[in-house]
Amino acid sequence: MSSLTNANSNDTTRPIASSASAVSSKQAERFQPQLTRHLNTAALQEIQDGFTAVTGLEAVIIDADNAAITQPTVTDERQAEREQALRDTLRADGAGPLKERFEVPILVNDRRMGAIVLTGERLGAGAQPGGETCEQLADRFAIAGEHRGAFCKSIQSIISGRESEAVRFVYLLADVIAEVCRQDIAVRQRADELSTLYRLGALLAGQRDVEHVLKVVAASATEVINVKAASIRLLNEAGDRLQPEAVFGLSKAYMQKGPIILEKSPIDMVSLTGRVVYVEDMATDPRVLYPQDAEREGLASILSAGMIYRGQQVGVMRVYTAETRHFTEFEQNLLLALAQAAAAAIQNVRLAADRSEARRVQRQVKLAGQVQRRLMPAEAPKMPPFDVAGRYEPCFELGGDFYDYMPLEHSLGLIVGDVVGKGVPASLLMATVRAAFRAHAEDTYDLDEVMAKVNAGLSRDTLDNEFATVFYATLDTRSRRMTYCSAGHDPALLLRDGKFIELTDGGMVLGVDGEAEFDKGIVDLQPGDVLVAYSDGLTDAMNFDHEKFGRRRVRQAILDTAAGPARGIVNHVLWQMRRFIGLKDQNDDVTLLAVKVGEPDQNSE
Repeated sequence: MSSLTNANSNDTTRPIASSASAVSSKQAERFQPQLTRHLNTAALQEIQDGFTAVTGLEAVIIDADNAAITQPTVTDERQAEREQALRDTLRADGAGPLKERFEVPILVNDRRMGAIVLTGERLGAGAQPGGETCEQLADRFAIAGEHRGAFCKSIQSIISGRESEAVRFVYLLADVIAEVCRQDIAVRQRADELSTLYRLGALLAGQRDVEHVLKVVAASATEVINVKAASIRLLNEAGDRLQPEAVFGLSKAYMQKGPIILEKSPIDMVSLTGRVVYVEDMATDPRVLYPQDAEREGLASILSAGMIYRGQQVGVMRVYTAETRHFTEFEQNLLLALAQAAAAAIQNVRLAADRSEARRVQRQVKLAGQVQRRLMPAEAPKMPPFDVAGRYEPCFELGGDFYDYMPLEHSLGLIVGDVVGKGVPASLLMATVRAAFRAHAEDTYDLDEVMAKVNAGLSRDTLDNEFATVFYATLDTRSRRMTYCSAGHDPALLLRDGKFIELTDGGMVLGVDGEAEFDKGIVDLQPGDVLVAYSDGLTDAMNFDHEKFGRRRVRQAILDTAAGPARGIVNHVLWQMRRFIGLKDQNDDVTLLAVKVGEPDQNSE
């Protein structure tokens, strides 16, 4: 389908992340350890001031580079001699007095994002909060109602001079700040991921190129999950192996390391059931097919998800990390969502291509149908004493039935044929049979010889399951003599004096036995006779009760209008058939030809 795409290729197919360096720089910017990205300076200052107001201890909040974020807490009661006062008032309560500088780090996801520093100074008497201050502080830190009593008791212990409680409290405060940061990071990350999914979905919705879709998805998965690389492999037509189609961040050599046969790859087999598969270390996991290649490529952990659309397996998407990593549940669900979106986009592209191809084929079939219609007689010939009419109604755009008139010297040739099958193959075979009759009827007088020649050619050029049934007759305009031959066709009907005669002389179907022999029948027609030849689609037409129109109804319809012209007979029979089956679709082509015999033409030779 498409060639492999290397991460270093100089293409412009990435609408979301243009290169690996762009991904890393964006990730670094998004998750850089800055407290102020998650809590603004005013909020941090308020937290510090609240702590100082409650504990009487001076503190400052610093960032990861040890630079102060907050300003010293200003109180009207600060004493010029506060250092000496602190030494006079601090008491050991089992944990020893506070050091002159005590630092509590703020850790978010194992990263130091800052610290709360106790300077060892105690402020003056103004730091004696009342109950209102305790409640306000509890609200600020979202302390639940049932814990407020213990919280305020802890505050009072700090006020009373128990420095160990102050240490516990400052740790609690650092944890609160860290938790707020973690939540904010999670919210930002979810927002980024959802934004990426939205942009990816909007982008894929308008794509009509599978190769471009795969490149975009692989690049976007690398960015949004913050991994080293991603790959997409699609199932081949046989559905037994995965073929590399798109890659981001991996070498071409790695993607061509060897075949991925589905039954030998448990990771991919499980992925294609709709579950996400995690491998912590590719070098040691026995499920990995090519661990040495993964180690040379510098790959550690992988996450694999099946690309499935409406129950149909499409392929597998994987993301790779350079170091062992545990993926969160959200990241796993995110990869699964990306894989499903990619599968839907790919299938939509394929369906669009199929629809386009179907429309192209339909146009060709329509044109072929128009050509086939032109092969049928545009109008009936005027050859008294015979009044002739015919109709052809295909059940599809193309069909295998046909009828034809062939004006010959002092006679008229009539053919009604039915080729096995429907659609394009039947229409091609029909054209062949029609052309063969026209070619042989021009220079061969005897009908049985014409039938034998057509049969020999058809048997030679077709398969065993390709054959045709034909009723062929010639009508002499001078003597009203009809010579006919039926090759496996439904017997034509001759109505005379209210009674039907079946015309059965002939032989087997055409195209099966090239050495077959055929008989011919001769009938001297009389004025008022009605000849009707039809294909089996007429008698086999079925209504919703699965009841066939049948020969009895055909005969009755002919009797109803036998006194009228040939066109009226044809139209009435077909109308009765349509009335019988109702709104049910035809299941076969229907061809009908009628001849009404009149008085001899006095001007004929």
